[in-house]
Amino acid sequence: MTSTQQYAALVAVLAVVAGGGRVWWQLRRVRRLLRAERAAALLTDATHARDMEAFRTRVTRAVADQRAAEEFTARAAADMAVMAAADTIVNAELARTTHHNPQQEGDTP
Repeated sequence: MTSTQQYAALVAVLAVVAGGGRVWWQLRRVRRLLRAERAAALLTDATHARDMEAFRTRVTRAVADQRAAEEFTARAAADMAVMAAADTIVNAELARTTHHNPQQEGDTP
């Protein structure tokens, strides 16, 4: 082998090594990018799950508040019905009597 052929072989080997190094470096970059994408996807999924859990909690709390408000309204309506019935009784008694002295009340119109 002549020295020119040796140099040509050495240049060819160096070109192959440089090409292999470049391929290795790009594969390494692709692996890092894939890892970053996987991490981002996992983070997105975890964030979505957390947000959905928070949303469910807020909806559950809102539904419970709504039910409590409805129960309160029902109790208040029932209390108002009792008060209206009592008011009717008191008004009937006041209309029946001529004065408000309990010792003198009778069947006087």
